[in-house]
Parts: sequence; structure tokens; C-alpha cells
Amino acid sequence: MSNSGGLRSLQAPNFSATILFAGQDCALCGAVSGDSVVCAQCEAALPRPSTCCEWCAAALAHAGICGQCQRRPPAYDAAVAAFEYRFPVDRVIHRFKYSADLAMGRWLALRLALRASEAARPELLVAPPLSAARLRERGFNQAIEIARTVGKRLGLRCAIAALEKVRDTAPQPGLTRRERRRNLRHAFRCRVRFSGEHVAIVDDVMTTGATADAIATILKAAGAGRVSVWAVARTPDPAGD
Repeated sequence: MSNSGGLRSLQAPNFSATILFAGQDCALCGAVSGDSVVCAQCEAALPRPSTCCEWCAAALAHAGICGQCQRRPPAYDAAVAAFEYRFPVDRVIHRFKYSADLAMGRWLALRLALRASEAARPELLVAPPLSAARLRERGFNQAIEIARTVGKRLGLRCAIAALEKVRDTAPQPGLTRRERRRNLRHAFRCRVRFSGEHVAIVDDVMTTGATADAIATILKAAGAGRVSVWAVARTPDPAGD
């Protein structure tokens, strides 16, 4: 798979966001990809996690639990990711998230559904909510779109309105782990009560896990018995605590 060709294709402005045509071009290399937005050759070459932390899905050299999770266990109980967040997966997610390429988003969600089908099955899916201002700016919540597709594919109920963001927060990129936790403190509210159910948080990218940790905390306070995180991609943790 050519990186330069893939980047040119990812920057192409006329890709259809809603209609898939037989014989369409692969979004990464430009080759004919049939009825998929990514051809089989490019899909096989995408970076996928191999050895990961059993708790947060961060990449590890050897199987086990990462040092960060040992020092500060997260509120969620397990995490899985379909891809590693690096080229060209980062460009693909950016295209879906910021260019409203819904066809690409559906393709990503189906790959997450395939990966998550190997994990413990939850009773319910939820997605991190956006603030009203951010939702107006973007026009859609990418995590909700992913959760809907994953839920439909796996036959799981998706509770779109279960979570609410009750205050605006600073953008997370560029913040350390500690700053992210502080930024998200008291930012979410759970609108439902649980009775020990297993709930999975569905998101596009998992970085430090601060968002998942904040949401898992309020889900468990609302009665959830187990909380998993299902992310399209997992990044290497940024430096800093």
C-alpha cells in the first residue's frame, strides 16, 4: 500500500459520504474496491493491535497489565480496539470525523463490530456525548454513529440518550493524562439507572482513557456492574501523568 497514494486519496474532496457504488475506488490507494470503501489489500495492511494491556488496550511488548493501570486502575474493566491510531488509520478517522464522511464511518464501525464480537457481550452500548456547542459545530456525534452501526451489527441495544455532557470542556489534544482527568471532572451525567448490567462505551479514538474513565465512573455510580470500552483505534499514551 502506497502511503503517498493513500494520502492523496484521503484528501480527495469528491468522495460520496452516503452512497456506495459498485466498482468504486479504494479511499486509500485508489484501486477499484468493489462495494467497499477500502480494498482488501489495503485493509489487510492497516495497523492492528497485537500485544496489548489486558485492561486499557495500550500496546505492550509482552502480555499483561501496563504500568499505568497497575498504578492507577481505571474505572472501566476492559478495553478493545480494532486498529492502532497511526497512518493511515488516523487520516481515515479524521476524514469521517471532520468531513462527515458517513460511508467511511460505517466502514470503521463494522471493523470495530468484528473486533468487539470476540469480547464479552454487554447488555447495552453508550457513546460519549458532545456538548451542544460542539454538536452544532460538527453536525453529528461520530461516536453515536459508530455505536448505532455496531449495535445493529451485533444485535445490541444502543442507548443514545443515556449520557449527557453538562459542561463544556477544553479540547483534549495536547493535555497530559492528569490535565485530561481534571478537564473532564463533573463533565458528564447519566440519565438512567442500571441494575448490574454490563455496559460498553463506544468511541472513535482512545488516547489516555480519561474520557472512558470519567464515563465509567458515572455509569458504575448509576448501577452498572461492568463497563467495557470499544474503540475504533487506540493511540500510544502521550507523555506525562
